[in-house]
Amino acid sequence: MKERFITKSLNFIGKYETIDDLKLLKLKYGLEGLYSLIEKLIVVLIIAGILNTLPETLMIIAFYACLRSFSYGLHAKTNLGCWITSIFLYNIVPLLMKTYLIPQNIGYIVFPIAFLSFLLWAPADTPKRPLIRKEIRDKCKIKSLIIISIYLLLYIFTQNILLKKTIIYAIIIQTIFINPLSYKITKTTFNNYKHYKKNN
Repeated sequence: MKERFITKSLNFIGKYETIDDLKLLKLKYGLEGLYSLIEKLIVVLIIAGILNTLPETLMIIAFYACLRSFSYGLHAKTNLGCWITSIFLYNIVPLLMKTYLIPQNIGYIVFPIAFLSFLLWAPADTPKRPLIRKEIRDKCKIKSLIIISIYLLLYIFTQNILLKKTIIYAIIIQTIFINPLSYKITKTTFNNYKHYKKNN
C-alpha cells in the first residue's frame, strides 16, 4: 500500500515537472513521511472512536502539534517507537484527560516551569534535523514562548474544563520532550547544531 501510494504520487508529479535523482530522493522521503502521518492519524482516530475520546484526541492533537511545531523535541528512533509514542500521546493521554480531574491551581505551577524550560531549551533539535541557523532557532524560541503565553491566557479566562486539561497535558508532555534529561535518558544528543558545526 505504501509503495503504491508513493509510486502513484511520483507518477502524478512526473506528469507536470521533471524529476532528477536528488529531487526524487527528497520527494520519496516527503511522501513516506506523509503516508506515515496519514496512516497513524487514521489508526489514532479509530482507537479514539472505540475509546469514546474523539473530542479529547482532536484537541490534544491540535494543541500539542501547535506547540511542538516550533519547539521541536525528541523523536522516536524506530517506527515501532513512533507508533507507541503516537498511541500514548493521542489515545492514552486523552483517556487520562477524560478519566482524571486536575486541580485548576496546578496550572499556575506548570506554566512558570514550562516558560522557563522553553526559554532555556526550545527549540530542541534532533541529530537528523539539526537547527543550524541561529536566526531560525531564535524565531522558533520566540514563537514557542508566544504560544505558551496564549495558552496561559486561555487557561486563565476559559471555564471549559476540557480545554484547561488539554493545555496542561500538552505543555507538560512537550516540556518533557525538550528537556536535556530526556535526551540523556534516551541517549540522544542535545543541541545538535553544535555537533554539526564541530563535524563540518
